[in-house]
Amino acid sequence: MKKKHWSTKLSLMLIALVIVLAGCQPVGSVDVSKVMSNLFTVKSSEGASSVTLELTADPAASITPEEKRAIELLNGFKVEVTEMKQQSPTELSAKGSLAYANVKIPFHLVLSDMIYTIQIEGAKKPIVIGNSAAIGAGSALPTTPELQKQIEQLGQKAVEAMPKFSSFFTSNFPNPKTISAEAANVTVNGEALQLQKLHVELKGSELVGLIKGFLTNVLKDEEGLKQFIAALYDVYAPFLKEMVKAGSANAEGDTDALDSIMPFLENKTLAVEFIYTFLKSNLEQVVANFDQSLNSLPKNEDGKSVQDLLNDNQSLTMDLYVDAENVTRKSTSVLLLTLPDSAKHGLKSIKVTSSGEVWNVNKPVTIDPIDTTGGVVEWMNKSGRLTSSKLVASLDPKSDLYKLLKDELNITKKEVNLTVSSEDSIIPGLTPFNDQGTVMVPARFVAEQLDADVEWDAAKQQVTITDPLSGNVTVLTINSTQASVNGQLQTLEKAAVIVDGSTYIPVRFVAESMNAKVGWTQETQTVGIVRE
Repeated sequence: MKKKHWSTKLSLMLIALVIVLAGCQPVGSVDVSKVMSNLFTVKSSEGASSVTLELTADPAASITPEEKRAIELLNGFKVEVTEMKQQSPTELSAKGSLAYANVKIPFHLVLSDMIYTIQIEGAKKPIVIGNSAAIGAGSALPTTPELQKQIEQLGQKAVEAMPKFSSFFTSNFPNPKTISAEAANVTVNGEALQLQKLHVELKGSELVGLIKGFLTNVLKDEEGLKQFIAALYDVYAPFLKEMVKAGSANAEGDTDALDSIMPFLENKTLAVEFIYTFLKSNLEQVVANFDQSLNSLPKNEDGKSVQDLLNDNQSLTMDLYVDAENVTRKSTSVLLLTLPDSAKHGLKSIKVTSSGEVWNVNKPVTIDPIDTTGGVVEWMNKSGRLTSSKLVASLDPKSDLYKLLKDELNITKKEVNLTVSSEDSIIPGLTPFNDQGTVMVPARFVAEQLDADVEWDAAKQQVTITDPLSGNVTVLTINSTQASVNGQLQTLEKAAVIVDGSTYIPVRFVAESMNAKVGWTQETQTVGIVRE
C-alpha cells in the first residue's frame, strides 16, 4: 500500500482529534476547556476501553494479493483493554487482547519509570521499550552521567507539564460548529451515574476555519504563548544544557556555535522573549498568507492529498460523559475517513470506533506488575531504534502473533536499492562502488536498513553485524578477505575496506549472511537487496 497516502491521512486524523479535544468555550453547564484540561490532571483511576478498525475495500482496485490479504486481516481488528489501572501519571498497567479474524491474542502492558514492558502471548519473554540506557547508547553524542540523568527525567517532566500545555491549546481553540451538552444517566463499571453528555461532531470542511481561528487567537494571547514557551523551557532546557556541555567537551576546534546557545539556556527570560518574538513574527506571516497557501494546495500531490480531507466525507463524532468536577467518566467516538484515491491502494474508507470508561478517579490504585525475573527482550536496538525484525525475533515462530506479523503482514520484508557511483562521486557511508566487478556497499547503512545491529571495534579494526531475525553474527576485519559467520570462517571476494571513515564490504556477502537475495539492474547500475 502507498505509505505516502497512509501517513498523510493518519497525520491529519490526529490533527482533527486534537482540534476536537481542544474546543474551549463553555457549552450549557459544561466548561469544555476544563473537561479537556482534566484529561491530563487525573492522577489515578481504573478503567476499560476498546478500539475497533473497519476497512471498506474497493473491489475495482488493482492491488496485489498481499495487499488484499492485509486489508482482510485488519478489517475488524480490535484492541480491547479489560483492566486498566493508573497508579500515578507515569505508572499504569493494562490487561486485554488483540483480536482479528478468528484469533485473539492476550496481552499485559505496564508503564513504569517511562519504560514500557509488554507481556503478550507468543513472546518468548516480556518485551521492554524505552530503556533510557539504550537511548543514550544510540545517540551520536557521548553520554555523560548528568546527561543520562536528564534523559531519564525528561519523560517524567513532560508528563507533569501536560496540564500547562493542554491549557494553552484549550484556551485558544474555537469550538466546532456542532457541539452540545445535556443531562444523561449512564452506567460506569456497574454504577448508575447522573452526568453531562458533551456531544461533538466535526467535518473535514471545518478544519481550515478551526486551525485559522486557533492561530489567530494565539497571536492575541501574548501572556498565554509566553507561559507555554516557559513551560517548554522548564522541561527541555536542563536536558539541552547538558547536551551542549557534552558537545563542547567532545568537540574539536571551533565551539562558537555551541557556546552561542548557552546564554539562552542559562537565562529563562531571555530564552522566552527570543522564542516569543520569533514565533510571533512567523505566525503573523502564516495567518496573513493562510488563505493563499490553502488555495495553492492542489498544485502538488501532497497538497491535493491534504485538500481531499477538507470535505464532509471525513468526520469525527464524539460523546463525552463528564461529572460535576468536569472529569470524563465515559466516552465514545467514531472517526470516518473516506479515501478519494481508493483505486491506488484498494481502500474506500477507514472507520475507527472507540469507547472507554473510568472509575476510582484519584483514589488509591495499584498497578498489576509483570514478572521479569526470567529475563526480558529489549525491543530497542543498539542504535536506539525500534525495528520490526527485532520484534519478530522475540516471538515464538509457532505463535499467532508471529504468523500475523511475519507471514501475513510481512513487516520484516526489506528492500534496499543502491545505485553504484563512479569513483569520483562516492558519498561515503551511503553509495556503493564497483571494485573490478565486485560491488562494495557501505556496511553500516545496508545492515541497518535490514534491521541489523552494527558495532565497530577500532582496536581490532573489526565490524560486527548482528542480525536479530536470523540470529547470525558476522565479523569482518579491515583489509582481510577472511570473515566469520557464527564462528565459521568464510572467504570474501574482496577484503573489507575503509573509505573516508566508512567500512565497505562485498554486497553479496553481507546480503547472504542475513538471508537476503541480491539483484542487479545493468541499465541503471543499481544493486537491489531483498529479504522476506
